[in-house]
Amino acid sequence: MTVSAYLVALAQTGAKVRTIAKHLSGIRAAHRAADLPDPAVTARVTAVWEGIRRSHGAPPSQAAPLMPPLLDQAVAACPTTRTWKNRPGEPSLAGARDRALLLLGFWGALRRAELAALTVEQLGPEHELRSGRRGRVLTLHRSKTNQTGDQAELIGLPRAEHPDHCPLTALDTWLDLAGITTGPILRKVSTGNRVHDQPLHPESINNLIQGATTRAGLPGGPYSAHGA
Repeated sequence: MTVSAYLVALAQTGAKVRTIAKHLSGIRAAHRAADLPDPAVTARVTAVWEGIRRSHGAPPSQAAPLMPPLLDQAVAACPTTRTWKNRPGEPSLAGARDRALLLLGFWGALRRAELAALTVEQLGPEHELRSGRRGRVLTLHRSKTNQTGDQAELIGLPRAEHPDHCPLTALDTWLDLAGITTGPILRKVSTGNRVHDQPLHPESINNLIQGATTRAGLPGGPYSAHGA
């Protein structure tokens, strides 16, 4: 947590990616010299570093990526229930979707267009990732860095230690509540708390992120899913 917060602070002060990389290398060297575990291989630090590399250095007018600890506050502020006057309360489908959206966007370092295009078929089964953690591999056939689709980009989504910060826990909860087994992952939810078949539009994802940060009362902004 301390190392990832430090990297985010460096990025927010305008440090270049190369400068941040030098700081991270120094931290790793200090840990090795003290015979301590390498902090750079943890899932959280890896995700933060990947997000900084993909988004840092964008034009000043571009929205800042939503990252911890502000991300955690936005996730915690997503509603969990919907209450009604004339029917029993229900789990908030929009809240479950937004938690999945925020955590998938962060841990996968995904842009909003990539989030909008996600389907269940792109998710592999859960197994042990190269990091040694349990997780699932997400296959991106096209992305900003792979627009021709010649070679698929593979992204590991780890199962985080804390369930409130875990992308797979949020994803499983959303898919289960929504009854989604195939097709688009992130979909529209009606005001009546019903899931539509249509996927979210990239601009809708941007609006949902702004709504989540406003709901959490976060400073600064606007924010985006890694500056998509």
